[in-house]
Amino acid sequence: MLKLSKLLNKYNKQYLYKEKTNVWQFRRYEKELSRQDLFFKIKNDEDFIRFEVIRTSYDNMREIQNKFFDLKAEFGEVWDVISYQEKHFLLYQKLAPFMDSLKHFIYQDKRYFVAFFDDLINAYYDHDMLMFENDAYRKYLYDFNKIVIDPSKFGILPVKSGFSQVDFIVGDDDNYVLYSSLVNRFYKDNNAGISFGISKPLNEEQVHTIASFIYNNEKEALVDYLIFNQLGSKRLLKRLKRVKRKLIK
Repeated sequence: MLKLSKLLNKYNKQYLYKEKTNVWQFRRYEKELSRQDLFFKIKNDEDFIRFEVIRTSYDNMREIQNKFFDLKAEFGEVWDVISYQEKHFLLYQKLAPFMDSLKHFIYQDKRYFVAFFDDLINAYYDHDMLMFENDAYRKYLYDFNKIVIDPSKFGILPVKSGFSQVDFIVGDDDNYVLYSSLVNRFYKDNNAGISFGISKPLNEEQVHTIASFIYNNEKEALVDYLIFNQLGSKRLLKRLKRVKRKLIK
């Protein structure tokens, strides 16, 4: 598949990490992510997808925090005199529906909103924000670099749940194919260097068909499909016909 990938990419040189809006987006978060030990250089689309998982996690975290503080302000002086149980009841009457509207993924039967936090901190964000009124945890609302974990622990789960703009098309948690409609590109197992840029627009059926060929490593079927449906320039299609035998070895 690598030979075919390289050939197709010569005719589609659009990549997510090079798109102007995506470059701007990354720079917008760069300072804060650096402060929290979450910054890394983006060298390819796979890096950018990882950044999007971190960015969505960061946005979730801030939105939950802001909603929590807004609700506390609504309760006013009452907040300081009611019990923990009463606070929790009043808070989650309004916070729970808001939480349900945020992107999240399920890992080992637990709900995660922040892919760079472990299960304990995610549990607090999910259903016990009152823990952050405790001095031991309040500091982690703003400086959390000491409790950051590697989001790759969760594999493809965040991407499957919409933490990135790419779509999960086919596969399981270990072997899969992703697709970006923005740059018309497929990604196999989020493996750096293994992507397939298509140089003609695709409809939904074509996206799923091509993804299936890539997932099942059906090189000959993919080449034939591209040629038959003319999913490329005349020059590319002519070259595919000429080098087909070499590509499918």
